[in-house]
Amino acid sequence: MNELKEPGSSLLRRRKFIFPFLSVLIVMLVGSLIFIVPPPIDTQLHETASGKYLTVAVTPDITISLDSNSVIAVTKSEPLRVELLQGNAYFDVKNKPADGHKLEIILGKVRFRDIGTRFSLETIKNGGSLAIMSGQVEMHLDTQIHLIEAGQRVYFDNLQLVEKSTIIDVDIAPWRYR
Repeated sequence: MNELKEPGSSLLRRRKFIFPFLSVLIVMLVGSLIFIVPPPIDTQLHETASGKYLTVAVTPDITISLDSNSVIAVTKSEPLRVELLQGNAYFDVKNKPADGHKLEIILGKVRFRDIGTRFSLETIKNGGSLAIMSGQVEMHLDTQIHLIEAGQRVYFDNLQLVEKSTIIDVDIAPWRYR
């Protein structure tokens, strides 16, 4: 004997499974976005007013001292990235990591990679100067890489190394002693 089926009962059964299935599918798609979309980049701006000085501990191993009228942007990335936008900054980097780099600094088109050191960086019109108190810093100018060592000061523009000379410790960021 044929059973009488209620009209729309198979459609009702399908709806029971379609909505949960679609809900699970949507949750899985949204969940997979966590692996596709990069995490937000945390950037902090530090600046000093005229006659003011500031020391910032950006990590337990890296401190940055800012001269009067100086501005830096610190981006929490790997490696940590600091852009010197204006003025003078003194970097003190302790405990050299195994890969050799824990800090990248940008001044205009020039990039610096720290190799565990203490040094000063100053902005000058169309370039800057770098003075190393201890350790070494790699300076990337266009396609050139220069290794600057302790006791050296270099002046550069966005394209080339302009001058290289020796410097004594007390002349490196003398504003720190105020």
